Amino acid sequence: MHKSRLIKVGVIAALMIAVFAAGILGNRGNRVMAQDRAHNTYMVQAGGFGEANVEVLAFAPAYLKVHRGDTVMWHVTSFHNMRFGEQDEPFIIVQEINGAPTPIGNPKVVFPTLANGAAYTGGEANSGLPDVSDLKFHFSLVMDVEPGLYSYRCDVHPGMAGIIEVVADDEVIPSPGEVALMAETELDDQIDQAIGAYFGAAATAPTQAVDGVFTVITGVGGTGRASSLTFNSPLAMIKAGETVRWEVPADSPSAHFINSLPYDPVALPDLIPQENAGGPPTLLAGPGFLGTTADGATVAAGEGFNSRFLNPGESFSLTFKDPGVYAYICHVHPGMGGVVVVQ
Repeated sequence: MHKSRLIKVGVIAALMIAVFAAGILGNRGNRVMAQDRAHNTYMVQAGGFGEANVEVLAFAPAYLKVHRGDTVMWHVTSFHNMRFGEQDEPFIIVQEINGAPTPIGNPKVVFPTLANGAAYTGGEANSGLPDVSDLKFHFSLVMDVEPGLYSYRCDVHPGMAGIIEVVADDEVIPSPGEVALMAETELDDQIDQAIGAYFGAAATAPTQAVDGVFTVITGVGGTGRASSLTFNSPLAMIKAGETVRWEVPADSPSAHFINSLPYDPVALPDLIPQENAGGPPTLLAGPGFLGTTADGATVAAGEGFNSRFLNPGESFSLTFKDPGVYAYICHVHPGMGGVVVVQ
């Protein structure tokens, strides 16, 4: 046989062997087997974003299986904490300071109890809140616990929760690659639903005031854990003396602010050093959280306005006294803005 033909036959045979081997191993190549397992790192998406300024306030995958000794790494895309524990903790609590009831950031939410990369050995544990100057970061824990279910949540966004199941060493579980695909699918499904809700809300948005009130839906969607960070009527045309009411849907996963432009930043937090040396500071809720304009106030030409923190199911109203153009934003959600035109 000619030498070149022998080489060609050899190459074909090698390819056939490779294909045959892939067929045999294909069912186990994407799975973590107990007998040949090294400790793995699994990525969990803490929130996500999509078109139409959609944000998902969910962990993906929401349910994850790991072996003891594996690492879980959360890719944090916004203002989230990850706290293991049985009970919910409010983000803001009231504490008496200098004899007056004062809203403060809950220390159990704000401050970490474990370092990034530490071992989680069970019980209460908290990542703490990220630095607001860098909201895209990774936080990881080594799951050094007995087999069982371990739930965690983001306290800033009620309803944002996940479960990690630590399974026996001999149980076959999805690989890190499969988990990444699961996360992408879960986020995409919710994003697609919220985009559809956004277009539906835009098609039915009001064009004029009813009985002197123009209602603007704030944060469109409410489809599970996703919403479009937009106003369903970004242009509100009213007459002098009429009112605009911004409503956050009760089923919305997000809270919002209403801030006039140009926006003059007002402090969301204010730190008070702890009297005991080495203790964490007290995180006061500043005027940017409590608001500088009362609900129901009247706004005149040239005046600014800042609402308080508007939770799902809450609303904020302003009456516009003078003709003019009043632009506004939600200062914690980039790209979320609107205009009130008073004729």
